[in-house]
Amino acid sequence: MADLSSGLIGLGLLTGTSMADMASSAATIETRAQRRARLQFTTPATTPPWKTSATPPPVRSQVAAITALRSIIDRAAPGGSGPLPADVQTSFTSYKALDRLRILAETAAGTTTGSRDRAALQKTFDRGLADLQAYLGSTPSDLVDLSFGSIARQAQSVAVAAPASLSATTIAGKGIVAARDAVLPGVSGTETLRIALSTTTSADSILVALDGATTLDAIADRINAAIAAVPRRDAAGAVELDAQGAPVPRWEVRIEPAKTGDRWGLSITRGGFETVAIDQVGAGDALMIARGVATPVTARPPLAPATAAPATAAPATAAPAPVVSVAIGRIDDPAGTMTRRSFATIAAVDTAATERLKFAADADKTGKTKATTIAASVATAAMATDAQGFSYIVGTSAGDLGANRADGADDLLLTKVDSEGAVVWTRMLGTTGSARGAAVTIGPDGGIVVAGTVAGGFDGGTSDGDMLVAKYDAQGDERFATLVRATGPQQAAAVAVASDGTIYVGGQNGAADGEAVITRIDATGRVGERRVIDDAGSVRGLAVAADGALLALTGEAGRAVLRRIDGAALSSDLARLDLGRGDARALAVAADGSIAVVGAADAALDGVQVNARTGGRDAFVARVDSALQSAAVTYLGTSAEDQADSVAWLGGALHVGGRTAGVLDTARTGDVDAFVARIDAATGAIAAVRQFGTAGTRADAVQVSAAPGGNSVLGALGLHRGTLTPTDSVTLEAQTALRAGDSFAIRVNGGPPTAIILTDTDTLTTLADRVRRLVGRRVGSVTTPTAKDGRSLRVDLKPGNAVEFVAGPVGHDALAKLGLPARRITAPAATDPAAPRIRPGAASGST
Repeated sequence: MADLSSGLIGLGLLTGTSMADMASSAATIETRAQRRARLQFTTPATTPPWKTSATPPPVRSQVAAITALRSIIDRAAPGGSGPLPADVQTSFTSYKALDRLRILAETAAGTTTGSRDRAALQKTFDRGLADLQAYLGSTPSDLVDLSFGSIARQAQSVAVAAPASLSATTIAGKGIVAARDAVLPGVSGTETLRIALSTTTSADSILVALDGATTLDAIADRINAAIAAVPRRDAAGAVELDAQGAPVPRWEVRIEPAKTGDRWGLSITRGGFETVAIDQVGAGDALMIARGVATPVTARPPLAPATAAPATAAPATAAPAPVVSVAIGRIDDPAGTMTRRSFATIAAVDTAATERLKFAADADKTGKTKATTIAASVATAAMATDAQGFSYIVGTSAGDLGANRADGADDLLLTKVDSEGAVVWTRMLGTTGSARGAAVTIGPDGGIVVAGTVAGGFDGGTSDGDMLVAKYDAQGDERFATLVRATGPQQAAAVAVASDGTIYVGGQNGAADGEAVITRIDATGRVGERRVIDDAGSVRGLAVAADGALLALTGEAGRAVLRRIDGAALSSDLARLDLGRGDARALAVAADGSIAVVGAADAALDGVQVNARTGGRDAFVARVDSALQSAAVTYLGTSAEDQADSVAWLGGALHVGGRTAGVLDTARTGDVDAFVARIDAATGAIAAVRQFGTAGTRADAVQVSAAPGGNSVLGALGLHRGTLTPTDSVTLEAQTALRAGDSFAIRVNGGPPTAIILTDTDTLTTLADRVRRLVGRRVGSVTTPTAKDGRSLRVDLKPGNAVEFVAGPVGHDALAKLGLPARRITAPAATDPAAPRIRPGAASGST
């Protein structure tokens, strides 16, 4: 019979019953089976940590001691006793860790604890909770199974897009109308569409005139007839004919009405891997918008246990920071009515806080604690739109988005949305410290170039705050990521790409009163010339002029300065224009070389004054000639505070995105509203302003991006501009925050750990194959089940087995980014039906 002595003590810990208590409650007359079992439950006398007789020191001293610990995990045996059985050691160590967390929680919830001390306690508590979770994931045990949360017998990763969805033969569009034969709103029947079909070896561009078609079936018939009219040709160029002598169509692509949910739209059916793209010929222009929306959150004591004093008894503290999300929208007819449309919202989740709240709700027997999803902030810094109408938004996320699990304080975020505002894919840089997105632009080859700042672990090294430039393709695969290393911290703010692919990144070197810095990087990501502008504090914006010169917008002692720099020799200034005292935020260059600079100013800038300031802090738009000889300034102001965040040239006009706490249009809706203004490029006159917001919220940064041809009829068909067939990458590095070199280890049934190191070509399928080989079919099954959110990696164990997932090195842990906790999963061995059924501590059982 197995030795159950350590299991009894573990059960005593979990039930609150001591060895003596169990002995006193036992039956006075024992059967032979009970006597045999009791002998198995004999263990040397051990004093548990909760029965030590020593008087604890004052709480303040205990808190100081806990804060000074490198880890709350203390494996020392109580009372100086010798080695303990595995279950006893695990139980005692866990109890001591939990007791230290209790002290921190009760202290934080105390009415005399200030906000600064509470924040420090929260940090120590979070670190301790992580220590305990890691300990319980790897600690040895025999019959007592303690775990962080519920005992796990299965492990499952985050879900990623299944390969089948990326190679689907049918691609459904968005449902638009309730009836299949309904006339489509917004479709006149006079439109002409361009259908682009291609494979790796061939391509065709087909024009389709709707000729009065305004229903789904009629439009699909027009398109299909045009596609079928393109014949297949043999190697000599002759048209191939079928058995009836009719030309064989070259393309096996059809457009058909399909029902999505309860509404009808158009869908695409393809015979193989043809790429299908669509656009409207002669469509009007549009302006894409990405604006931050800051929503206040209700304060709650983060560590307070169920027995703590009510939150209302705590001293007044500063309100928690609002949670920021990013709202995607579009301005149709920007040269006219400026009709605004709202699309998707980019929002992050604080997964750790959400899970803690769920644990608390499960433990709250009163039902007062509710399990809800806790949001994390997403800030937007810049946006760019490509020729197909896809927009790329760069910013910073403090939480998780889908399969992208942040492994640091925050991470650089890049999101691709289509012309109708639907998210196509999301990418996180995957740092283990902090990474913040600053700027984005589209290169001449269609690549997406992003600039940001990294502090902490990244790609095998450690950064103390360096500028980063990363390049992605349209599928979201990273082509390179280059750190621009320098002594001391840096902060990126702007990026621009020349016609030959040369990249310029600019920002600030040093602290708040540091120096402006610009670095040139070649098209492959290799760092070249670097210039520090001694008399400038920071670079605020970069652009490349038509002649290849680099335009740099800098802040110099509180003044906005525009420089024209030789792109091949950064040390050479070709021209310089001081715009005056102001907070410049962004610049843009028109096709004719005209320049626009926007920002905020609390005094009149230099140059021609198109209109007067209204007082306070006004948004401004400065129009500058290509030679940097003169400027004309327009103010967008109210009696409250106003500022401009972004600017774009479109259709011969300037379009400005910004924020106002006043009324620039008809009324203010939120505490601070977003606005988009059209400025006459020739005169600087304010042609139109659209102001919008949400009650009880504050607008954060407002980014605008020109979308020529973006006001198309395709949304009315349930489609979007550009490539319609899926193009998202299937690699784990693209679909999650994982980076090549991240790793974790697997220990099977107490054996040695075996590492798995991720590569840049790994997919969920290849990872599952590698895990399957390590686990073995006798131990468990490794599958990749598909659910609504996509496909995930799952490990199920067979009875009598245990598998431990061991985190990778600091800075390279793959488990957190896969959504897999570092822990042990176990499947208890099957019970022998003939074994005695005796419950430890009970009075009787059967033999």
